[in-house]
Amino acid sequence: MTRIFDLFCLTILFLITVTSVAAQGANQASDEKCDGAVYEAKDVSQRARIRDKPIPNYTEAARKHNVNGTVALTAILCRSGQVTDIQVVKGLPHGLTEGAIDAAKRIKFEPAQKDGEAVSQTTQLEYSFSVGPPRALAKEPVEGRMVERTVVWSACRYRAEITREIWAKIKTRVNAPYSKEQGNLELEAILTLGYFDQKQSHLRFEEGDKGGIHVVFVLKELPQQDLCDK
Repeated sequence: MTRIFDLFCLTILFLITVTSVAAQGANQASDEKCDGAVYEAKDVSQRARIRDKPIPNYTEAARKHNVNGTVALTAILCRSGQVTDIQVVKGLPHGLTEGAIDAAKRIKFEPAQKDGEAVSQTTQLEYSFSVGPPRALAKEPVEGRMVERTVVWSACRYRAEITREIWAKIKTRVNAPYSKEQGNLELEAILTLGYFDQKQSHLRFEEGDKGGIHVVFVLKELPQQDLCDK
């Protein structure tokens, strides 16, 4: 009976922690602001088109605590080409909310159009996190198969400047045929940054949900490097 009561108390404590983090996240906002008029999707003649939506890393702390759930955000796809005014509707602990915000800031898109001019549009973003078995390896050949996702996998969430350096080397795009030659060149370019172990870092290809593939850049940090956002 005592053990059951202890487990009940631990569950309540965990729920309180998650709720507290989510509540704190709801008050967070990005520093970037979008000037001028902002429209809802129904009020523009052509909605904003997202060309690349980076996937946030699942942090090691979240993995240790077996955190599952969804981070929900609102934001503005500004006519300047930047994702601004990010607000947290629902957050998760252990760096997952921060990871989702960082990923949202790196979205690439074509601004909405209204009366032939680029305008700013509101949007809602969701990022799901779960602990589970890895996806099945993609069946060969992967050459020419449609890319559903491009992912950087690591043991931690990198600092923003490191993340930008990595993604600047990746040219493989979602909804485009995969090129092995291009993928290998991108991995080599990442390794030239000097942060990662050349033997343990590699490309992994996983089966997608729509017949395509997920291209995963698996990166192993060198021992002397301090890349993680702690």
